[in-house]
Amino acid sequence: MKSFYKKYKSFVGFAIAFLIFWVILNLPAQEGLTVNGQKSIALMAWLLTLYATEPIPLPIASLMAVPMAVFIGLANISKALNGFASSALFMLVGAFVMAAAMEKSRVAERCTYWLLSKIGCTATRITLGVTLANVLLAFMVPSTTARTALLMPMCMGIINLAVKQNQELAENNGKRSMFAVGLLLVLTFTNSTISAGILTSSLPNPVTVGFIYQATGKVISYADWFVYGFPPAIIMTFFTWWYLGKVCKSEISEIPGGIEYIRENLAAMGKMKSIEYKTITIFVIVGLLWATGNMTNIDTTVSCLVGAGLFYVFNIVTWQDFNKTSAFQILLIMGGGFAAAEFIFSTGAAKWMAISIFTKLGLVGKPITTVLIVVMIFVQYIRVFMQGTTKMATIMTPILIAMAGVAGVPAAAIALPAGMLIPGCAFIMFYSTNSNVVVYGSGYLNMWDFPKYGLPLATIAIVFYLVVALTYWKWLGLY
Repeated sequence: MKSFYKKYKSFVGFAIAFLIFWVILNLPAQEGLTVNGQKSIALMAWLLTLYATEPIPLPIASLMAVPMAVFIGLANISKALNGFASSALFMLVGAFVMAAAMEKSRVAERCTYWLLSKIGCTATRITLGVTLANVLLAFMVPSTTARTALLMPMCMGIINLAVKQNQELAENNGKRSMFAVGLLLVLTFTNSTISAGILTSSLPNPVTVGFIYQATGKVISYADWFVYGFPPAIIMTFFTWWYLGKVCKSEISEIPGGIEYIRENLAAMGKMKSIEYKTITIFVIVGLLWATGNMTNIDTTVSCLVGAGLFYVFNIVTWQDFNKTSAFQILLIMGGGFAAAEFIFSTGAAKWMAISIFTKLGLVGKPITTVLIVVMIFVQYIRVFMQGTTKMATIMTPILIAMAGVAGVPAAAIALPAGMLIPGCAFIMFYSTNSNVVVYGSGYLNMWDFPKYGLPLATIAIVFYLVVALTYWKWLGLY
């Protein structure tokens, strides 16, 4: 069966997508749903089915949403391409240029080794160092996967050193190292938690911002997101580190030779070079523009693109360096998602779906507390059936924004809590996010480690973010 699917994957994926598309288009007229609304739902279902089955690369599937919208009479070509003009997309292009500069100059790598050399090499301090490195890198590298990949070789070097020098583990290869389990889970889990607090640190964040802007015209700047998101994210990050330290009891207290290993790698990089100083200077300039955006009225995307240009002007990166990133793929994937979502909003289909969901769940007229509880529980646990946080944000956010409209609260009051849970609490399964997959591939973890240690943490995160939404965000005037 698997060989059959692999051989005919393209045909099967398209067949399922078009079957779902045809069924939705030919459903009886629904009360309150316009003809174009039904077409937009069919288009979104078609696109999401292609995302799920992947008969063709995701960027090409997203591009095909444009001609499909034209063919079924939803829009002309100009309107169908509106999704690809979102400022959130170009902010990510700039962020990927900055990430390429950080990688090429090795600034991020140097900062990581320097930080760990100062922390020390007890088991607790190493996991704390990795947590702090995740916080630091979240400002520099706009991808949880890239940050995990950056830190993974160093973590594996420390683990191998620890296992090799621990006689009990060396003599019993069948026994798992809980130090390794704890360190790798800290690496990926704290990588996720801090992502909720920084707009450019994870792809679902700009997706959420883009959808909110599409639906309401409200611009959420880098500084706005930071004020709302960073305080709860940093608290959740250090709680996650503490929690994993308690449940994943390390069998070793200190790694002999660990600090020497880190210092040797730092020394091997030599003195700071001109390219590193230039990279840090440009990054500081962009950071200041982001931080003062509300005062200067300089948009986050503009600041990001200014930084991207400066990296080229000062010969820190080349076009070839940029081509090595996944920026163009992300641009096309998100553009198609924004285009399909635009039709969901403009035809009233999102509002119709939200009203239907509210009615079915008995949420009509309920207070915002009840609505938030239902939304957060749904968003957190539905990820058991979904792979990847960006896809999840693309699917969920338009419906959640419409639900906010039905509930009579600002779109951000529902979309922000959910938008921060999606990238910030991807703990439950190893496939919940690509950074989980990276550490799972180390061989030190099994698939059940994620629900075993992640499920309680995910549940705590629901309660925590609910409290944040009802207190801190309300005090800030979110709703």
